[in-house]
Amino acid sequence: MIEKLKQDFKNHQSNTFHKEEFIKKLPFPIESKHEIGRKIIKDIIAAKNSDDMEFCLFFLWVIEEDNDMLDLLHQILLEPWHRKYDDIIHNLQWREHPSSVPVIKIAIQQKYDFLEAYSTGTGQFINQCGHALKSIGTKEAIDTIKDLAENSEDPIIKIEMIYRLSKIFPTENTENEDLPRWYDFD
Repeated sequence: MIEKLKQDFKNHQSNTFHKEEFIKKLPFPIESKHEIGRKIIKDIIAAKNSDDMEFCLFFLWVIEEDNDMLDLLHQILLEPWHRKYDDIIHNLQWREHPSSVPVIKIAIQQKYDFLEAYSTGTGQFINQCGHALKSIGTKEAIDTIKDLAENSEDPIIKIEMIYRLSKIFPTENTENEDLPRWYDFD
């Protein structure tokens, strides 16, 4: 079942693939998405095949409504074996869901091999995590930024969270352009 779905996705990847179009191709009724859809996503996560992650995120987008599978997106963000961290953190930033705060805090402090493999990867991801926390904007999100700015032993996390705080709480004395940033460490 999953191989047929992956093949349909690959065949339409270069074209615009509409959600409704893909739902019609599902080999199960959309009403079964919570059981069957979740199982498919969990199977992809368990297989740890980085090449399947783009399909997994697309499939999750197709079957999910109202953040009812946000826990799976959180789980995927913390997995160390894929290449879609930027896509996932942008998705969480867009959702602005408070339940993402503790997951983002964990993710921001991890070192992912894929991001570490190129010079801008980890710093850029940390920056994006700061954006996501700011977008969520709850007291917990802001407190997380403050905590990381004050207590992180990672200098890139520390400076990015200080920078993010300067954007949240601008002062007349702070010139944001003068603050160090992650790319100053290259």
